Amino acid sequence: MERTPSAFAKTSLFYIQEIGYFKTTHAYAMERKKLTSFLLLFTLSGRGELQYQEKKHTLRPNDMLFINCEEYVQYRTACHEPWEFISVNLYGNLIDNYYEQFIKHNKPVTSIEDSSVVLDKLNTLLHVQSDRSISAELLTSKLIVDLLTVILQHPYTYSNANIDGTAEVRKVQQYLDQSYCERITLDSLAEMFELNKFNLAKNFKKQIGFSPIEYLINVRITAAQGWLKTSDVSIVDIAQYVGIPNTSHFINLFKEHIGETPHSFRKKWRNCIK
Repeated sequence: MERTPSAFAKTSLFYIQEIGYFKTTHAYAMERKKLTSFLLLFTLSGRGELQYQEKKHTLRPNDMLFINCEEYVQYRTACHEPWEFISVNLYGNLIDNYYEQFIKHNKPVTSIEDSSVVLDKLNTLLHVQSDRSISAELLTSKLIVDLLTVILQHPYTYSNANIDGTAEVRKVQQYLDQSYCERITLDSLAEMFELNKFNLAKNFKKQIGFSPIEYLINVRITAAQGWLKTSDVSIVDIAQYVGIPNTSHFINLFKEHIGETPHSFRKKWRNCIK
């Protein structure tokens, strides 16, 4: 089913370019290249085969692929039995950011544990496309975001139970949340929790999505925002309170993460309060 998005959808929303349910024969094959589009494809039954970025992937039931169709892609039925799937070609201003986040932690194909959630949203997407209203475009955009959220969260939500060091990572995370004002390094964390620092860094990033130090900085900057919004405490003291005693370094980190200096941030928020 082809779709023509409104001007509003093209500038402000995620939108569908093409969507369909397919039950293919053994002769089915699709080949694309340099198409300004991203593809979500969910296998319902049978098996497909994907060739993407010079690698081949088998597409089994409950597998979801997410790929950039600017690159060469070929997918086909992998055996003599029918291959059943739902495919969605989509686009939107932020889709590149979602895709970049996805490929940091995933192969092009990921197996979905709770397929009922994905299937429900895909079926709703199919149903909604008969309506060409702005309301339907808004709902379509929301459903696309929901689907992208599911596959981006998937490596953190479902694989943690099988990762070595899960309990240790959670303990470290809790410690960083509560003790961010102290002097903390990767070496000190490893020593405190009696862990190999390289394994700690690897497992922490795999489960949380950030390195321990990146996570710590985020916690500190978040705490600093609270002080700046609600108090008259000096920026020098706030830097001390959140565990970054070098004020210049604190200001640089704050600007890097928030996009403005602590002074500018405080001024805007305090003006809003008055």
